[in-house]
Amino acid sequence: MQEKSNSNVVERISKGESFASENLANIDLSNQSLVGADFSAADLSGANLKNADLTDANLNDANLAGADLSGAILIRSYLVGANLTDATLENANLFGAFLSGSLLSGTNFRSADLRRATLGCPQCVPTAPFGNLTTFENANLEEAIFGEIKLDGIVLLGANFKGAYLYEVDLSEAIYRESDLEGAITKQGRN
Repeated sequence: MQEKSNSNVVERISKGESFASENLANIDLSNQSLVGADFSAADLSGANLKNADLTDANLNDANLAGADLSGAILIRSYLVGANLTDATLENANLFGAFLSGSLLSGTNFRSADLRRATLGCPQCVPTAPFGNLTTFENANLEEAIFGEIKLDGIVLLGANFKGAYLYEVDLSEAIYRESDLEGAITKQGRN
């Protein structure tokens, strides 16, 4: 098996190679340009992706459990069905990212930019979709789309929901203030 050092991975990405379904657990790719990389179904559990540029990356069905993506750039990235359990995305830029069907249990989105991101799980029932206090504290969720999900054990304090679309979202178990949802769009209209 070929060693997967960070320089080897970066070199292969620059050549347009895919890392689909590869084991990259605990790899350190912090501060690297990984633009457009294909990590679909890859094991990136425990990976250090701090401040990495993952713009337009394919992380669909990837295992990112316990990964550190603090300050990472994930603009328009695909994280559909990704396991983000206990992952840290604090101060990450997820503008326009697709996180539908992702497992978000204990995930840290503090102060993250999730403008125009898509979250939710309309046709799946993952175990504990939001548990272990997933936090969106002070996150920017402006114009984000949350579709058909119950937000259990989620902290929304200080989040910006201006223009966010909350379609059939159950907030009965979420921690928030009414003012946090100001400007959000629900079935009943704008809050």
